[in-house]
Amino acid sequence: MASSTLSVSLMLLIPMSLLSFVVAASSAADLNQDFEITWGDGRAKLLNNGELLTPSLDKASGSGFGVNV
Repeated sequence: MASSTLSVSLMLLIPMSLLSFVVAASSAADLNQDFEITWGDGRAKLLNNGELLTPSLDKASGSGFGVNV
């Protein structure tokens, strides 16, 4: 049971981490203008004056963001 929970967590964590790195590396734009944190109760953060987006997961939940158009 614990092994399956860990597998699911890793399946979610790895793509989210890669997405964070790609977003951060692809542009030095102000993410405060380009993205909106839509859910996560403080687990997603914009750091370095809007240059870095850090979504995170825990045992119970995750975080989400959307693109401003």
